[in-house]
Amino acid sequence: MSSFGQTFLISLFVPYLGKWIDDLPLRMYSQMVAAGLLVASITVALSWHVALLFVGLVLLRLSGQGLSSHTAQTAMARYFVHQRGKALSISSLGYPVGEGILPLAIAGLLGIFSWRVTWGIIVLVIALFFIPLVRFILSSREYKDVEDTEEGSQAADSSWEVYRMLVKDYRIWLVTPVVLLPPFWATGLFLYQVSIAEQLGWTATLIASAFVAFAASRVVSSISIGPLIDYFSAKTLIPYYVLPFGAGLVFAYYHPGSWSAFAYMLLIGVTMGVGSNIKSALWAELYGRDVIGTLRSVFSSLMVLITALCPFLIGWAIDNGMAMESIIFIAIATIGIATLMAFAAFNFTTKEETV
Repeated sequence: MSSFGQTFLISLFVPYLGKWIDDLPLRMYSQMVAAGLLVASITVALSWHVALLFVGLVLLRLSGQGLSSHTAQTAMARYFVHQRGKALSISSLGYPVGEGILPLAIAGLLGIFSWRVTWGIIVLVIALFFIPLVRFILSSREYKDVEDTEEGSQAADSSWEVYRMLVKDYRIWLVTPVVLLPPFWATGLFLYQVSIAEQLGWTATLIASAFVAFAASRVVSSISIGPLIDYFSAKTLIPYYVLPFGAGLVFAYYHPGSWSAFAYMLLIGVTMGVGSNIKSALWAELYGRDVIGTLRSVFSSLMVLITALCPFLIGWAIDNGMAMESIIFIAIATIGIATLMAFAAFNFTTKEETV
């Protein structure tokens, strides 16, 4: 219930707070996000009741997992026009690097200090190092938007105009499934990885080892996609980026041997590594840089909701006797349909532009 409550609150606040990056100077917005992270850490460090701890965790997920990555990706997509793909690839490395380093650092601190002291150290690092670093980096250049001359440039006086623009654009309806399905299925399948391993003849140790292939392919694909986005454009690549995910599921479905566990995880990692970069670039290409923060925040909120929904649906299906092979087959079918819809979205666009 606590996890669902956090998810629900974050899905409500992300669209509202995320769109501010379109209206405020980048330096101010970034410092506000960093300050939110500081407040969240202080709240957790000083929490004396479970209710206060809940508030602290919500603030941590909102300002950290939610708005920090949102700020980085939006800034890269907005201010790096001609080398947007490469900039997004570089910025996206922060997440896997943090996943590799920070848990070890926190585990080391917890071996020496209590959890409250550890959180106190985190507070000091944010206050004395992170916030001044953000301020210094963004003061070295004036981040002012030049006139937006991109093909998809859209002007909007308010976020409501952006929402109306999205509803009226048929391309969004066709491309939304391909944007949301990978995180949807990845969350559910990873949560039930033990059930997958048992039904497909894999061991828990094998599937855990295969996560190394997932992590490696995610990093490599995240770096590699940048130059491809700059050369081909995100609109050209978006229908293809889910194909590795689908291929990984096909390997798991038709070839449930030990080697297929690594192919399954490696190919899913490719799609997950490419996804964030290609989606951020896509919004900038379709609608210009002025509203990219609003667009990203809307889809981030949707992603938070659907990733919370998938484990519930898979759990319900398993409890009602559905085999994991059937669930994987449904995932393959939905990804195939989403790919065709994305192809249709931009094939139609190309024909209209030609005419």
